[in-house]
Amino acid sequence: MKQKIILYSICLCLFFACKKDKKTPDPDTKLYPISFNVSGFSQTNVPTADKAKTNSLTIQATDTIPVQSLYYAVYVDRGPLYGHGPLVTYRRVLKGDQNFGQFKDNLPAGTYQALFCGGSNNLTFDIPNVAFYYNTHTWDDTFYKVVPFTVTSGPVNQSVVIPRRTAKLSLVIKDAIPTGTSKIVVHFSDSSSIKPYYPPASLVTNQTTQVINATDAGKTNYTFSMNTLNDTRPFDVTVDYYGPNPVGPLGTKIIKNVVCKPNTRTILSGYLFTQDNGQFTITVNQDWNPPVNVNF
Repeated sequence: MKQKIILYSICLCLFFACKKDKKTPDPDTKLYPISFNVSGFSQTNVPTADKAKTNSLTIQATDTIPVQSLYYAVYVDRGPLYGHGPLVTYRRVLKGDQNFGQFKDNLPAGTYQALFCGGSNNLTFDIPNVAFYYNTHTWDDTFYKVVPFTVTSGPVNQSVVIPRRTAKLSLVIKDAIPTGTSKIVVHFSDSSSIKPYYPPASLVTNQTTQVINATDAGKTNYTFSMNTLNDTRPFDVTVDYYGPNPVGPLGTKIIKNVVCKPNTRTILSGYLFTQDNGQFTITVNQDWNPPVNVNF
């Protein structure tokens, strides 16, 4: 019995010691107002032939905003050796919300990083892993930027233009679509998420299925597009086409050494159904940015 009383007394002392050491926010800490105004989503074209052009979508023209869902998160910045610290604040706003693109907070003095990421309503933010992604492993049009900032002895008011992070990959099939073609499936290796900090994002298979209708039979230069985040190295694109029986493809083309860059359209053009009619060509187009054309 005596031993139990001693043990209970020790536990009680440890409890109060831990409770005493637990830090609580200092109510006297001075806070400073910060505000970010996301005034548009930039579409800056990559220079081609020593020329560059820049377009901008303003959020005042609501119907032209390519972003349906916009995320804002602030982390403590611990410097290049240690990366981000704890999450300070986090918010998600939707297109049509009042003051869309305007974020206001009150923070103590310190160094921070603000993350902005916008895309469709399917865009998801994994807070513990600091990663933006789509559950389908296929990318919608997505915009992203990290903004370092320091709070010292006064308010911070900053305008932010978020550049497009994704690239567009277009497939142009030059030969006529045969009667009975049911679908065309495109797949390639893609980044699984946007991650500002280590470890880097893993790779997944981006698979896009284009349903072919009976009215599409006989069409030439049939075109469809997909978005990608794969902009770090050349990759292969596999194109399968199917007949009425969807069990297995009737034919396959593999387009090698495709390169994509953010805010740039890469066009893969060539003959799919005529197997001996040369390779796809790759072209970079600058209307989105200009496209990148690839023959196949």
